Amino acid sequence: MLDGVEHPAQAEVDVPGSPRIIHMPGHTPGSVAVHVPAVDALFLGDSMTTRNVLTGVKGPKPAPFTLEPRQALGSLARIEGVDATWVLPGHGPAWDGGVPEAVRLIRQAADR
Repeated sequence: MLDGVEHPAQAEVDVPGSPRIIHMPGHTPGSVAVHVPAVDALFLGDSMTTRNVLTGVKGPKPAPFTLEPRQALGSLARIEGVDATWVLPGHGPAWDGGVPEAVRLIRQAADR
């Protein structure tokens, strides 16, 4: 629920490429990922990073400055089955190792 309004976990947008919006609360309540099958990509904004803005460490990691870290990690379940090679975060370079591997690495980093 965001601003008193219930939001679906996923919704397809009726535009070319048929992007699918995936609600990813945790970093902020309204965080989303956008899966665009036509370009084999998942855009994640600040739901993760591939270059930590504080340390410079590269590779898929939880995003710093996340309001609800446990909720953000829980939201990863919503994308782990997404079939996309390219993972495009808001901070850091594009990741071409696929969504499942990015999710695995983010969880692994969070466990440390």
